Amino acid sequence: MKTRLKLILTIAIFFLFVVNCTKTKIAEKATWRGEIEYENGVKVVKNPAEPVFGEILLDLEEDLSIGREDDDNYVFYQVRNIDVDDQGNIYVLEGGNCRLQKFDLTGKYLQTIGKKGQGPGEFESPWGLLLDKKNNIYISERRKRKIHIFNSKGEFVKSILLSNTTTDFSVTPDENIFGIANIRTEEESKRCVVKMDPKGEIIKNIAQFSDIKRVQRKGKEGMIMSFGIGHLYNQRLYFSPTVNNKHLYAHSSEYCLFQVNFEGDLELIIKKEEPLHPISQKEKNKIYEGFSDLIEKWPKGVVKEAVQFSSHRPFFNKIATDERGRIYVRRVKSVIDENEDVEFDIFSQEGYYLYKTKLPFTPEVIKNGYIYDHYSSEETEEVKIKRYKVKNWGEIEEGI
Repeated sequence: MKTRLKLILTIAIFFLFVVNCTKTKIAEKATWRGEIEYENGVKVVKNPAEPVFGEILLDLEEDLSIGREDDDNYVFYQVRNIDVDDQGNIYVLEGGNCRLQKFDLTGKYLQTIGKKGQGPGEFESPWGLLLDKKNNIYISERRKRKIHIFNSKGEFVKSILLSNTTTDFSVTPDENIFGIANIRTEEESKRCVVKMDPKGEIIKNIAQFSDIKRVQRKGKEGMIMSFGIGHLYNQRLYFSPTVNNKHLYAHSSEYCLFQVNFEGDLELIIKKEEPLHPISQKEKNKIYEGFSDLIEKWPKGVVKEAVQFSSHRPFFNKIATDERGRIYVRRVKSVIDENEDVEFDIFSQEGYYLYKTKLPFTPEVIKNGYIYDHYSSEETEEVKIKRYKVKNWGEIEEGI
């Protein structure tokens, strides 16, 4: 009896020891090993190369597909943007059809907003899409320098003529506009993060970066021709609204994200330790191959000059956020890497590097446990809007 009791106690103690060790190891793995500093009163979160919780696999299950050829309301042409409201309704902006299609959470067609034209509520080159908290709809036209506003019912309200061409943007509750604007002078072109008033005039230039340089040549009769080429290794400026009326921007020349508040003042800098990746000649040749047709069409030597390379690859080529403020940074892989997986770094709202992950595609929207994407068939060219449930959404940490 005593021997049996001793055996039970020994097993129990051993079990407690194993559990305790396991907890200790988990705690060690979940320890953030970065640093926090302050620069001119601004908090700087310096992350190590490895995330707190390591790599995570998002368990995706397709649960909705929208698109069919027997109904024009479900035929998509040149999808420019997708957004989703808090009720799960899906909005699809089409550049080719010049319209915004609204579907409910089951994929049922509800409404067409806008159409091709130059009148009120019409557009010719829709590009950007934004829904605010009241489900007001904002559609930008990059070429026209306009933002068209519709209410939550899809009724046209007004259009704003912007002082500068604007790409990614967001609108605050007091109707100020944040985004990336092109500002050109006689000498150069800049890509700037700006704050605009409700009339579309710039009231604050938050940050500015050099744009891709264009190559100029004299053509017939002395006419100046300008040539520019964008490619996967261009270092660019990116922008994304986040929670609580805050905004993120980052230039892919360095792994550094900047968060500004409602007023446009810098309040957080997020950095991540990351080595530089020099661009090899093999990578350059691969990119040149993509412009072989232009070599024959353009003046001699222009393509080589227009395809500009920095000393290293860009660190990322997209930033996005979800409704909980987590930040998703899409990493740039080598152009000679044939693996089709897309790599992301995931940060908390506070700037801590939580996870790295891989996805089979780049999501258009990440919201409320779902990922949205649009897919084009190479064989039929049919476009479908896809929704995937993230089955382990509740297991993804929001912070440390």
